[in-house]
Amino acid sequence: MKNIPNKPIKRVERRGRARLALFLALTMLLSLTLGACRRGEGGSSAATPEPSAEPTPDATAAPAHGGRLRMAMPENLDVGNESYDPLIVNTEEALNLYSLVFEPLIAVDEQNSLVPCLAINWSAAAHIENAWVVKLRDGVRWHSGAAFTADDVVFTWQRLCSLGAESYYRGSLASIESITKLDRTTVLVTCVSPGMLNLYALNFPILNHNFEIFDGTGPYRVTSRADERISMSVNSDWWDRPPYIETIDFYSRDSNETALASYSAGQLDLVPTALLSAGKYSDAGVTVVRDYMTQGMETILFNHRRSLMMNTDFRRAIAHSINRARIVSNVYTNRARSCDVPVPPDSWLYNGNNQQIDYNPHTAARLFEAAGCRLGSDGLLYYGASPVELDLLVSSSQDNSIRSDAASAIVSQLQQVGVTVNVITAAHGYGQQESEFLTSLRQMNWDMALVGFNLGIANDLSPYLSDNGSNNFGCYPGNVFSELLRQARNAPDEESLRAVFFELQTKFIEELPFIVLYFRLNSLVARSSLSGVSALREPALLRNIKNWYLVTD
Repeated sequence: MKNIPNKPIKRVERRGRARLALFLALTMLLSLTLGACRRGEGGSSAATPEPSAEPTPDATAAPAHGGRLRMAMPENLDVGNESYDPLIVNTEEALNLYSLVFEPLIAVDEQNSLVPCLAINWSAAAHIENAWVVKLRDGVRWHSGAAFTADDVVFTWQRLCSLGAESYYRGSLASIESITKLDRTTVLVTCVSPGMLNLYALNFPILNHNFEIFDGTGPYRVTSRADERISMSVNSDWWDRPPYIETIDFYSRDSNETALASYSAGQLDLVPTALLSAGKYSDAGVTVVRDYMTQGMETILFNHRRSLMMNTDFRRAIAHSINRARIVSNVYTNRARSCDVPVPPDSWLYNGNNQQIDYNPHTAARLFEAAGCRLGSDGLLYYGASPVELDLLVSSSQDNSIRSDAASAIVSQLQQVGVTVNVITAAHGYGQQESEFLTSLRQMNWDMALVGFNLGIANDLSPYLSDNGSNNFGCYPGNVFSELLRQARNAPDEESLRAVFFELQTKFIEELPFIVLYFRLNSLVARSSLSGVSALREPALLRNIKNWYLVTD
């Protein structure tokens, strides 16, 4: 999945299991796992934001300063990363921990819009092709007391280049050619193309050029660290309003399952989880379970080398035959959101006015007929003299049966419109670069494949829709989208980018190169005493932690 800046990261693994491989070719199993347009902050010439006003999220309680929050971190966080380098991340828990200490130049909000962080604004360079002048926030200090300058940004970029494939943020290397210092508070970012999509590549955490362990600029500073616990306290010198919660302790846990058990035992205060049964932890006055969107997109790919799959009417008929709402309810226990396009439905780039591909057997029957199929007296759908019989490739795993359960539902629903589906299962483990499933996927001995992807925050659809796209496993002839993809890559501002994305989505609905079923939801299991929690969104789950506070009796 090259060209995607942010790869999915797995939750804490049980001790003894292999750690998550950082160079994922495809994200499948266990949730292999951008709406209105936001303006103001960010964009091609973002205004400097004022420090946030103190919110009052709960009418019944005013925000209170103080308190301690307990969360989970991976066991032996420094294994393979002795310097606690935030550029090297392989679990979601580690990402959350580092996000409180280190900050990027440009952040991404809950609608996937770019917003200022250590950079206050950016604009296209006047006389340099494919370059942006990025102005840094002045007056920011590292936890060690040193001033944040352009030297730190250049150092971090050089560090990222040296790490290459070892870094979670290695996708930035595909969008940025160089970062150079113009003056103490200004850097020049030269990109591979002129478009603003490249600015999403500036989402990596910035390091002090002196590279002291846990020396960040973020809202919390580390006060102690050990294998079993890392403690943080509020950074009172933070450039924004300091958070309400005074102390955060991260305790080592070997798996998400163990973290949830620790929560039940009263040892932790909140646990993010992909567990579909997370709702069972809900307990009025004790525990609140909040669902939030992820970038995890579940799809049905079509093999465009098979004659029937090359027919747009036939593909659309298959889509209208699938009752996604029922699958979301029965298989995902409502922890997924139906969507028709490869853009998350909470994104500022999502066009909610598009024609929907709803569950409609009557429309499906009409489209099957237009594709040259007929329904026989035996209830089977025929193409010529032969019944329509399709092979559906599905990944299998000892740890997860969710996708297999979804496949069974799809088989049953297609049978109701006369289509016979044979399920082909192939083994695949989370993070595997090579597996039986991936081999089968590439060999294309299938008609349809149930596949999950984790979309990068850069909104780049080229891997899915271009001829040579790394995720175009169905070999869809991407020349149909080539011009729109080029316009998206070159779009200079939010308005033009959004306009192109609306066209892309309209074209996607018309062509339907593959079916988007739904986007996965994850959950935050937390004490009911934790208030001010809002706008949760993967991957930066703790982006608004400054607004969180604890209500005491």
